Amino acid sequence: MRLMTCAALALALAIGGVGTASAAEDAQKDHGGWLERVCANNGDASRSAERIQRRADRLAEKLKLTDAQKAAYKDLTDTRAKLRADRKAELCANKPDLSTLEARLAFRQARLEARLADLKVEAPKLLAFYNSLDDRQKAAFDELRARWRHHDWRGRHG
Repeated sequence: MRLMTCAALALALAIGGVGTASAAEDAQKDHGGWLERVCANNGDASRSAERIQRRADRLAEKLKLTDAQKAAYKDLTDTRAKLRADRKAELCANKPDLSTLEARLAFRQARLEARLADLKVEAPKLLAFYNSLDDRQKAAFDELRARWRHHDWRGRHG
């Protein structure tokens, strides 16, 4: 049974052209194109900062944040922005070769490990901000975050 599965997979790969030099070149172009857009798009940082500021303003207004809560939220957003900028700079300074599956898997793993390290830095700041909220504010914050996640997911994948 396993032999038949392997044979079927090999046939599908051969018919689809996967594994050929042109497929590897196409993969590099697809992945490399994404990387080039990320690294070349310096205006994106200002748009991202503007979007983050609009969210912070809406959040402060909706939740009626105190000055102390605004400071905690600013600490969180500043930390998050710095981490993202550092990751982008690191990525663009050391552009990986993404022409092979092994290279793409290693790249993906490294990105996930970096994101986990960032989350370990971000999480205490998010918790400090969240714990500064009263119950009404927490409920409103949770609702806003759910909407943002849904919008982000639909915007990227919908």
